[in-house]
Amino acid sequence: MISLPVVLVVAGLMFAIGLYGVLGQTNAIMVIMGVELMLGAAMLNVVGFVAYAHPDAASGAFLVLITMTLMAVEAAVGFALVVAAFRHSRTAEIDDLTELEG
Repeated sequence: MISLPVVLVVAGLMFAIGLYGVLGQTNAIMVIMGVELMLGAAMLNVVGFVAYAHPDAASGAFLVLITMTLMAVEAAVGFALVVAAFRHSRTAEIDDLTELEG
């Protein structure tokens, strides 16, 4: 079994990469991917803490399943919005998507 500090370090690195993807990128697809990476890091923390606290229980699996479902819905809605914005303005750069008129 992998120790808790190793899991937390990996999750922290994942979260830092996702935070860079959200704050440092101008492409909307990269921002959505950064958010997904940050949510994945949070799920890794949940799994690590549940496995550390209760090694024989699978109670954290249900929470992770719900979170993964929410991640899929968030990604689908986000990508649909990016596709709609791309069709309207022919760009996926966040700085160019300033008008909300349709």
